[in-house]
Amino acid sequence: MSERFTHEQQQVLALAAVFQAAQLGDDIAVRGDCDPRALRALIEGVMALDADSFDSIYPQPEQLREGLALLELSLNRKSGGASLRPLNYGLALLHLAAKLAKNADTTNILRHRLMALNGQLAHFNDLAEEAFCHRLASIYVDTLGTFRFRIQVKGDPSHLQDEDKAAKIRTLFLTGVRAAFLWQQLGGKRWHLLFKRKQILATLESININ
Repeated sequence: MSERFTHEQQQVLALAAVFQAAQLGDDIAVRGDCDPRALRALIEGVMALDADSFDSIYPQPEQLREGLALLELSLNRKSGGASLRPLNYGLALLHLAAKLAKNADTTNILRHRLMALNGQLAHFNDLAEEAFCHRLASIYVDTLGTFRFRIQVKGDPSHLQDEDKAAKIRTLFLTGVRAAFLWQQLGGKRWHLLFKRKQILATLESININ
């Protein structure tokens, strides 16, 4: 793993990436768009299949600021008038990743589909372009979308019914599950959010991504 961040900081940044995906998904559902740089950074993370360091998965940690803010909000248990939708999406992504971790067949299918897409990267100009998001969304539907547990997205019906926007939301949820997997690999457990809140918050405050 990279030496830029400590193990604990990497763990928190991975968790922040989960909530970043949730926040961006909510942005699209509610107002029809999200920060393309933050979207691209998360997609780069899901396409880094055999990365040997944290930095090679998320080389632009500054793009995880919204996720860090949402995570801090969640840990402080103070909504401050903010919407609970992205918080709920983030927790749902952690739950979905836990289900995926118990299903070896679906995990293998997901990895092979991503590997196949990785071999076709030269055909795309930008990872955040609509065509690429549709490919990732298709992978999400064929793997995570087969589980009985579904994330119920709320927002403007005109955005939710738009195929391009729906594909980006599914893409973001796929990146969120990838981040949750990384968090688990780094030792993250869902019970930590309840019983290690102060430690996680202290680590979060120690992260410098300026």
